[in-house]
Amino acid sequence: MAFIRSLIIVVVSALALVSCSVASLPAGQPAQPAVAPVPTAGMAVGAPALESGSGAAPDQQAPSQDIPASDRLIIKNASISLEVVNVGEAEAAIRQTATRLGGFVVSTTTYGTGDAMMSTIVFRVPAERFEEALSGVEGLAKKVLSRSISGEDVTEEYVDLESRLRNLEATRDRLFDLLQRATNVEDALRVNQALSDVQGQIEQIKGRMQYLQRSAAMSTITAELRPVPPPPTIIEEDGWQPINVAREALRDLLGFGQELVNLLIVLGIWTPVWLPVVLFGRWSWRKITRGGKKPEQPTLPATPPSAPMPPSGGETGSGASQ
Repeated sequence: MAFIRSLIIVVVSALALVSCSVASLPAGQPAQPAVAPVPTAGMAVGAPALESGSGAAPDQQAPSQDIPASDRLIIKNASISLEVVNVGEAEAAIRQTATRLGGFVVSTTTYGTGDAMMSTIVFRVPAERFEEALSGVEGLAKKVLSRSISGEDVTEEYVDLESRLRNLEATRDRLFDLLQRATNVEDALRVNQALSDVQGQIEQIKGRMQYLQRSAAMSTITAELRPVPPPPTIIEEDGWQPINVAREALRDLLGFGQELVNLLIVLGIWTPVWLPVVLFGRWSWRKITRGGKKPEQPTLPATPPSAPMPPSGGETGSGASQ
């Protein structure tokens, strides 16, 4: 009995160390329960138990640098921005390309309508068809605005997960043995609780490994589609526009005519008020103007100077005779 309890204490201590190592898994990826075991090389059930202070036995974990390039796990991603003649047709062509290459569309986002419509489509294709899919998308472009390709090597993380998985499975097998050898309820409950914790960690690691495998097997491409901008106009849109000038002038003329007619209507209605005032003012002004003038003195016509009398005929004759 004392031996079993001591063994339980040792196993629980080892389990605590494994929990600390599993807690260092990258955050943000939910655990996938009851996933199928991922086939890995060297994954044996009878692997040695976890050593204190180590995630795996030195002779079990091969350095990730020794893995051939063809066997490495690389997550490939690409982002490309294009100018296309018709955004809707280009989006449909990308969907067909993804389906033809054995991939699928993840999401589609569309902005605007008509000739100003833009679209962003995210799709995934098998890693071995990555370059073919990227070339097919570029073939739809009138102009490639930007192109970005990135890759993330997750081989080291995957190898580390394999080692943790082997150690956890070895710990699980030992807990099974302890559960079968337990002689009282208290020891059985302890072992069963430890076994549940180990099994949960095993499923979490398997889910992470499966996620890495799937991410490396399917590459992600994000394509941003923009319409080709229209050719520049001869006259700027905000420049000189004679038709608009004529339209505004005609509108102003009509407005002036309407205001003038409105003024005449108002004056006609108010005639009983302003007409007597105007007539009285005119009469008063004429009277004041006439009363201020002095009567003019009559002027006598000037007498013209008398002309000299011509000599008479008799006198002329007598003189001649003399």
